[in-house]
Amino acid sequence: MFKKCRGKIRKQLVNITQMLSKEQGSVIILVALGLVVLLGCAALVVDIGLLYTSRSRLVNTADAAALAGAQELPMNPQLAMDVAREYVLANGISGDELVIEVGADNQSITVKPRQNVHFLFARVLGFTDQEVNASATAFTGSLTGAIGVVPFSIEEQELVKGAEYLLKQGAGTAVADADGKMHGWYSALAFGDGGADQYREHIKNGCQTILRVGDRIPIETGNMSGPTSQGVEYRIAQCKKGCTHSNFDLECPRIMIVPMIKVVSSAEVEITGFAAFFLEGVGGSGNENYVVGRFVKMVVSGELGGGTDYGAYAVKLLY
Repeated sequence: MFKKCRGKIRKQLVNITQMLSKEQGSVIILVALGLVVLLGCAALVVDIGLLYTSRSRLVNTADAAALAGAQELPMNPQLAMDVAREYVLANGISGDELVIEVGADNQSITVKPRQNVHFLFARVLGFTDQEVNASATAFTGSLTGAIGVVPFSIEEQELVKGAEYLLKQGAGTAVADADGKMHGWYSALAFGDGGADQYREHIKNGCQTILRVGDRIPIETGNMSGPTSQGVEYRIAQCKKGCTHSNFDLECPRIMIVPMIKVVSSAEVEITGFAAFFLEGVGGSGNENYVVGRFVKMVVSGELGGGTDYGAYAVKLLY
């Protein structure tokens, strides 16, 4: 009886051992499958995240490069392309992975960088790399709205680059009031509430309220020789780099945005556009006080639209 029981026990032990042996093989398979799933999740989290980060950086690079290049349009399309290319290359993108195009009208620039992203974990699943690309287009157009405009003006006309213009006159021009009576106007404008102090401040720092094409602005009938001279001398003194009209820093305080206008009554004018001038200086005293600037073409901050081209431009990205 004892021998019979011992045989049964031995047989059971053999069966259990065989079962464990078989289950061990299943466990190995399950572990292997689990590792594949784990690596797949790692590939999804890490490598997809790497793709997203790389494309975001590429998009930001394309946007910034397009905006940088557009600063040179429409005047110098080749320089616009060179500036955009230099910006992209500085951000680690090779020239072989870059396409830059300027529109036929020189009003837009498109930057198209691309880059291969090499995977880390997805390699075990057979994926080695993935190309990411981006595209950004920046447009330039006539300035139709701006902050920082000075209270001088020029009646609408064709402007010549580098030529001198009176931004504020000394002798004054004849303007007829509602009754036909003539009086002098010195090309000065009264932004806001007007007055000598505000007029001087607007010369120093520009009007901090946005002005747009179509706005009607009161004229400053007085000569304002004192505030004019003080405001102009202040701006000139702020230039620390010895700028000239042919070589100036874009942020130079001697660069002024001046409204192009048409007279609509004896009391106000209408803004028809904006032009940029390099402030040459102020001269004369009393009723002969005048301001001179040289016309320059440039891109400035502001709104753009389809207004008259007076050489002041704004840029924006196409989304």
